[in-house]
Amino acid sequence: MKILMADKYYFIKGGAERYFFELKKILEKNGHEVISFSMKHPQNLESPWEEFFVDEIDFNPSGFIGKAVTGIKSSARIVYSMHAKRQMEKLLDYVKPDIAHVHMIDHQISPSILPVLKSRNIPVIQTVHTYKPVCPSYRLYNMQKNRICEKCLNGSYYHAVFEKCHKGSIGASLLVAAEMYIHKSLKLYENNIDIYHVPSRFMGQKLAEGGIDKSKIRHLFYTIDMDSFPVRYDNGGYFIYYGRLSAEKGIPVLLKAFAKADTGSLKIIGTGPDKKSLERLVSDLKISRKVEFTGPVYGEQLKKLVSGAQFVVVPSEWYDNSPLVIYESLTMGKPVIGSNMGGIPELINNGVDGFIFEAKNTEQLSLILTDMLTHRNLSEMGRAARAKAEKLFDPNVHYKNMMAIYNSVIKSS
Repeated sequence: MKILMADKYYFIKGGAERYFFELKKILEKNGHEVISFSMKHPQNLESPWEEFFVDEIDFNPSGFIGKAVTGIKSSARIVYSMHAKRQMEKLLDYVKPDIAHVHMIDHQISPSILPVLKSRNIPVIQTVHTYKPVCPSYRLYNMQKNRICEKCLNGSYYHAVFEKCHKGSIGASLLVAAEMYIHKSLKLYENNIDIYHVPSRFMGQKLAEGGIDKSKIRHLFYTIDMDSFPVRYDNGGYFIYYGRLSAEKGIPVLLKAFAKADTGSLKIIGTGPDKKSLERLVSDLKISRKVEFTGPVYGEQLKKLVSGAQFVVVPSEWYDNSPLVIYESLTMGKPVIGSNMGGIPELINNGVDGFIFEAKNTEQLSLILTDMLTHRNLSEMGRAARAKAEKLFDPNVHYKNMMAIYNSVIKSS
């Protein structure tokens, strides 16, 4: 089977790209040809299809003139890129895939490529990594006010402007609101996407609430390369948080709960805009000797730290879709304590391979931490975590389920 896969980045920038390349590897391993479509970028991996990629655009240039010129170009690119449309036409003149699987195409590519695929009778599936189909700012979360926001979910995208929810800017928010209105009026996604693949049922629920046809939504967890993560059921006497240090991640609640628990040792791995305020909070709570900020850690060093942990805490206060942090932790045999936000509860069997707590509930999280650190058989929970990962995230399982979706879409088309 020839499968066209599109994402705006052709290097590992985030979770979407990690899944993109993982799926690409699985498909090629099983004998399929994957045709890539993306944006040209200095960090890109090599691709035989690069000549068809769209030109790079920087949405954050320096200097007044640079910003003015880019502002005009980016507005057109975000809403409907004629350049991306032409590049896709050139690619399809050269090769015809059996199916197209798009990931994050907004802004750098735009949905202008979708009618091109439909006009060539190529069925299209989209993996939905963010809430962009129903939220102008991707998150259903107001980053400026640090709270959940569903004001645009019913199609009233003008709220994005009043809330200044994109980059804290009226201009940027006006652009993404206009983008949503134009895409909806042209039905660019509605008429040209056959199936929406959602990694969490919660995501599927929000898409349906936002007006997307329920019959087009299919749930399938992400996959992970099980063999590349070390499994360890003992630990080094510490538990961890790892990820971005920002308000929506709920780290202050974790620190306050840890102070109440008054036992154990915590490593905070990562960096972000809240690093200094979190360090001050640790000092104010008088738990400095029990908390270590490691800074950003990557690759094998990160895996070593995670595999040596007692458990991992994911205290998110926003609608986390299906966090790869949890996939990795379970795969390495680490129980996970997660908040009841977004798709997080779908990944944790409460009391078996971790615990679920009410987001922002310091007292409840503190009791769970104490229980985990003093009473629980963490090795047993870790084995349950690994067993679930093998059942749900294994590449062979994912391949079988994804091919079932592909074949059903091709058949119905």
